Amino acid sequence: MTNGAGASYKNKIITVFVFICSVIVIAAGCLLIFMLPSKKDMSANDTDGSQTSSDSSKKLPSEQEQFLDDLLGDISISLTFGKSTEKLDFNSIRDWISVESAGSGFKCAVNDAELYDYTKGLANKYNTFVNRITFTNVYGEDVTLDNMGTGWVFDSDYAAEMIRQYITTGESVSLDLTNRSRESNKWWLRVCADYNAIQLKGDCYAEVSISKQYVWIHKNGKVILESPVVTGNANEGHDTPKGAFIIYEKKSPATLYGPGYITEVSYWMAFFDDIGFHDATWQESFGGDTYLYNGSHGCVNIPLSFAEKLYDVVYKNMPVYVY
Repeated sequence: MTNGAGASYKNKIITVFVFICSVIVIAAGCLLIFMLPSKKDMSANDTDGSQTSSDSSKKLPSEQEQFLDDLLGDISISLTFGKSTEKLDFNSIRDWISVESAGSGFKCAVNDAELYDYTKGLANKYNTFVNRITFTNVYGEDVTLDNMGTGWVFDSDYAAEMIRQYITTGESVSLDLTNRSRESNKWWLRVCADYNAIQLKGDCYAEVSISKQYVWIHKNGKVILESPVVTGNANEGHDTPKGAFIIYEKKSPATLYGPGYITEVSYWMAFFDDIGFHDATWQESFGGDTYLYNGSHGCVNIPLSFAEKLYDVVYKNMPVYVY
């Protein structure tokens, strides 16, 4: 009896102890849950923190904002490519811009990556240079030639430097970039006759057929001049090169130099290295098979009367197609 009573008393103590411990654990768990923030609160806190961080990275102090507004608020950069125009204003360049301290004031800095992405995009959009050119000759045949000179290539590096200059000085400009002359239009690495020309033919171009020994001058879809010619003497290895070229020089009069000769001509219109159109008063006849036995050193010989007319029509960068 005594031993049984002792065991019963001990069991009761253990049961009470376990119960008390359980109550303490449950209470502690409830307290912990109560003290932890809810997912909603955590989401709100994260959102608030993110928004604050984002705002602080984009929001400039009022003095810098005023500086940008004064410098670039009304800026307008307009670039025309033939029949298309690209425009930049403050809103479109705002993400490219940062403000830096400069003495007692501020200066505008342009992000290179953003700027060069833009000008390279212009190059991809407006370049017209291709390796091969197909045009329809006077006989209605499609002729494909290696491109040796025609086509437009935009200078994205030069464009980036110029646009940076306009932005940092707050200068508004409206530029037509389709001028024919590379020398007066440095935005292009190479130019053709007419930026909007179909098949890169330009509004005026020359077509030379070696097999027919003939030249035609096209303008606005019509033949305005034509003449028999004498091309390079193929039997002596002086073939006139075939391809798509552009007129790069014209002189009147001119002195031509070559292996073993110096020749004075009245009209000179060069389209590839030392190859070009020129009068050849020493030729007794033009056309036919003259080029096979009395051909040139590669130039396209033309009658003097025709050379005079051609010189008035030809302009720098005019396409020349030889096939």
